[in-house]
Amino acid sequence: MNEDNAFSESKVSKYNQGMFIVARLDELWKKTHLHASNHLFSALNDDLDRVWCEIARNLKEDTDFKTKKEEFDKINGELVVEGSFQDFKPAGWNKVDKSIEEKRRKQYNILMKKELFLRRLENFLGLGNKWDDESSDDMD
Repeated sequence: MNEDNAFSESKVSKYNQGMFIVARLDELWKKTHLHASNHLFSALNDDLDRVWCEIARNLKEDTDFKTKKEEFDKINGELVVEGSFQDFKPAGWNKVDKSIEEKRRKQYNILMKKELFLRRLENFLGLGNKWDDESSDDMD
């Protein structure tokens, strides 16, 4: 093979990125659980954005990507409307401001919506759950 043809030949990777993607997604989902259960919405949102980056790379550029990106951006727009995150700090004996409590409740619901969107997208792309298909004999 001469150098002129080195870049024109079809290349096939020796390694499949599939398992690495699944491993990265698993670590990211673990972080989302940790941050959600500790009410760290800013970190949770960052985690979900990282999940989007891992998953979105598998969307077809011409059709799926545009549609799914619009849905993702719409959810992020809902978060922008609610304003900046105020991560949870135990109130102790102090009374929690009702407006902050309401804002955090709305943010949490939007973050759950964002997470569900990403989990469904993960499944849609075959990176998440594998649904049982009765017409298949699983003899791949």
